[in-house]
Amino acid sequence: MDINTSWKNRALIDVSALRDNIKTIRSLASKSGLIAVVKANAYGHDMQVVVRELSSQVDGFAVASIEEGLSLREIDSKLPVMILSGFCDPSQLTSCASHQLDPVIHSLHQVDWIKDYTGRPLDVWLKFNSGMNRLGMGHDDFIQAYRKLEASPHIADIRLMSHFAIAEDLKDEFTRKQISEFNHAAMGLEREKSLANSAGIMCWPDSHFEWVRPGLMLYGISPLEDETTNYGLKPVMELQAKIISLQSLEQGDALGYGRTYTATRPMRIANLGIGYGDGYFRIVPDSAYVMISNQKAPIVGRISMDSMTVDVGNIENARIGESAVLWGVSPTVDQVADWAGTNAYEVMCKLSTRVPREIRDSG
Repeated sequence: MDINTSWKNRALIDVSALRDNIKTIRSLASKSGLIAVVKANAYGHDMQVVVRELSSQVDGFAVASIEEGLSLREIDSKLPVMILSGFCDPSQLTSCASHQLDPVIHSLHQVDWIKDYTGRPLDVWLKFNSGMNRLGMGHDDFIQAYRKLEASPHIADIRLMSHFAIAEDLKDEFTRKQISEFNHAAMGLEREKSLANSAGIMCWPDSHFEWVRPGLMLYGISPLEDETTNYGLKPVMELQAKIISLQSLEQGDALGYGRTYTATRPMRIANLGIGYGDGYFRIVPDSAYVMISNQKAPIVGRISMDSMTVDVGNIENARIGESAVLWGVSPTVDQVADWAGTNAYEVMCKLSTRVPREIRDSG
């Protein structure tokens, strides 16, 4: 049975904005290869859409796990794919080799597993712990691992990497220390290196090396805490929901679960068919709003699993079927993150699969 789905919520994925953001990244790190980070379903944007659009514009991809790498290989069979968490079991080495996935090696026990591996030689990334203290090896283990990998017939190429902890804070000198530590660890090894994430690309040119790994900025969001410029980045995702009903309230009427909002005047309320079951946030402050017909519509009442209510008293042309923008150009993902007490990463990754992603090419 064919069902009209034009009323449904949707996340518009602007591939022209994606292309423009790649150009910005290239301009900032013109001498580096570009590894696009597309883990967590391309930060909620749909890995298939993003990888297909970028396959001809980037030099490789990075994902979190081998499972994500296998999904990516169904979309793109050629470009290098970095597996950020590496392999968690010796049996996964065969999957890496057969699908040409490049695992990150962050512990000596992984190096030991390679000794018993007899398959196709692997390209690997060796990870140094420059101070984030999550994954990666200290200096002595890093050098020991490098020597073992260099001597192994099962390793084709070794690249070196580390990860920034706080590069978005330009006032914190720890990032400079991480760059120095990484340079010291890699001294004399004569291998290609990768350190810069989005903040590193934007603000720490000494960290660019041969490869950069943009994530957040790829999707049009600046990671900087003290943001004086976003370098012209364009948001790739716009989340929309439709008005599914209109309601009139009298002064004193309570609204929604828990009766947490009481009308202080006669009000016109629109019900949007989207809620925390779709990935929005259950609790946001009184300052939160959506955009309808380019006008702010404040969110009122408690957000439900499948719906939310907004004040459209000042929006004369608000009608059933009209679209509301929950994030995009305005409000931005960062604004929604502030309202929810989180960050832009969680906002995008939290978006449910029941919200279809639709491609838009505005350019």
